[in-house]
Amino acid sequence: MDQEKTTQALTQTPETELLDEIALAKKARLDFAMRDLDEFLERHGDVDVEKLMGNTRFLRFCGSRMGHEPLAALYDDFVALVSEAGAAAVAQMQSRSARSTGGGTAGGAALTPAQKYVLDAWNTEHPEMAMTAREFLGR
Repeated sequence: MDQEKTTQALTQTPETELLDEIALAKKARLDFAMRDLDEFLERHGDVDVEKLMGNTRFLRFCGSRMGHEPLAALYDDFVALVSEAGAAAVAQMQSRSARSTGGGTAGGAALTPAQKYVLDAWNTEHPEMAMTAREFLGR
């Protein structure tokens, strides 16, 4: 057996050693991916993995961590971040609504351009009996 290893070591060229290292690295990555996928499906069986891998926001969130960290942990972090951001957006919207003094529209009665023209003409002709928009609409 030792003679076989010695013969093999003598016939190993730098190129074949490099190819062996590449093959071992590929096998290690494939093994990691298979174990990782199994673990993810155990923890998050209701998630469609194909859709998740098609989600550009998720992939951008993962960045270079994809393939080096467990997919389940990355997914948990992503979900936590998204839910925190959503909750913060809702809280900010509620805060703005609570502080709001109005919708930015004029208060009171709103006249069409034709009604405004008639009201302005009336007020010009009869300054002693000038009407507000509310009074004009209420007549």
